[in-house]
Amino acid sequence: MVQACREVKQRAAQTLKWATTQSWLLDIALDHLTLGRAALYAAILERSEIQSSEFEIDQAVDGLRRAGTTHHFPRGLLTRAWLRFLTGARTDSTSSPQAGPESAQSDLDEAWDIAERGPMPLFMADIHLHRARLFGLRIADRGLRIEEAAYPWESPQADLAEARRLIEKHGYLRRIPELEDAEEAILR
Repeated sequence: MVQACREVKQRAAQTLKWATTQSWLLDIALDHLTLGRAALYAAILERSEIQSSEFEIDQAVDGLRRAGTTHHFPRGLLTRAWLRFLTGARTDSTSSPQAGPESAQSDLDEAWDIAERGPMPLFMADIHLHRARLFGLRIADRGLRIEEAAYPWESPQADLAEARRLIEKHGYLRRIPELEDAEEAILR
């Protein structure tokens, strides 16, 4: 899997060069997103520092915003929410040292606002899954201990139920394995 991440990074780096010479904002942003995701996945798989993905993911989100592509923007926000959650920037609560507008919660809330206005029900299903997976359980000490985290929305169970409803209603069946995995992890 890590080798696959390296191969993806190589291809995305090449297409980023091409897109940059043409000043294609959307392609540049999507290449940064691919580079950031590949770095994040590799770091998670190798249990190494995830900071190397931060630059690429931030570039992707900024680029998607500049490109004005609302239909792609939630992808960047979901990825950055995952990164921010893992680096400790979790909630918007002012009572927490992990609080602020640059948090996983704020990214998920912004992605929700965009998807809801869209309407983008597949992104809404993804957001419900991300909420439940990131905030329903917090994996601490690199997977050695599971702790409950404060949940900023109704409940992980409600998010999973709504994700299931949207997935089934819209035939988003490729998300079923992820949904079932999340249900097993959170509802057990």
